[in-house]
Amino acid sequence: MINLRLTSEYLAGPIFCPDPHRMGHVDIDDLPLSQELKGEIIKWDREYQATYNGDYPPDSRFSSPEAKLRHIVEGQQLAQRLQQELGGGYTVVYYS
Repeated sequence: MINLRLTSEYLAGPIFCPDPHRMGHVDIDDLPLSQELKGEIIKWDREYQATYNGDYPPDSRFSSPEAKLRHIVEGQQLAQRLQQELGGGYTVVYYS
């Protein structure tokens, strides 16, 4: 069983494996996923990365609480789809 986390993290990919012998960020192209789901996860991550303020990182944020909530809800839905496509050999959790 491979554990994966779908999460939003600045300057890093959205999929992380916390398993001690595999620990690290996972390239989405290394997972057996549909092109549609890969594209949606990449888009979701790009939207988050766009909130990064490189001039002053503590000011990084969504434009509104509603935009942040939409991102979280979409992340939860993507994690469920990720779990469905990967099947029983993986456990996927979402971290907001």
